[in-house]
Amino acid sequence: MIEYSGIYEIRWSDLDANGHVNYAAYIDAAGDLRYRFFSEHGFPPERFEQLGIGPIYTAIQAQFHREVRMGETIKITFLLAGLSLHGSRWKVHHDILKANGKKAVSIDIEGTMLDLTARKPVAPTAELLQTFNLAPRAKEFESLSEMRWISTGG
Repeated sequence: MIEYSGIYEIRWSDLDANGHVNYAAYIDAAGDLRYRFFSEHGFPPERFEQLGIGPIYTAIQAQFHREVRMGETIKITFLLAGLSLHGSRWKVHHDILKANGKKAVSIDIEGTMLDLTARKPVAPTAELLQTFNLAPRAKEFESLSEMRWISTGG
């Protein structure tokens, strides 16, 4: 798989007071796309709930290249840009493309998994790590170091 992508139509509720797409709308739509990827590959949101874990962001960087307006249809791409050996750290890249194929926004997100009961970062299960490894990889994919504050069970 070269990339995973989805189509999204900009709604009135996605706009800020200036009539621009609120950056949070892009981040939310990208998150929905990742959940769709995981669902389609055997790890639906209910599975996260059963395990008592959920993804959290530790860093977000967005670059805005072109304006997107209400009613426009955009394509959002998803690539895995980095993963640590045990999966305790992950990095994803999303491009937001206008209907004409021109890049409107680039988003890079780093994160980890959170134990929703203990409220502490944890390494993903082998099942989840296997699903992560099915994600299409960015050309600039990097092996990330494990975080010291994550327990990998060993």
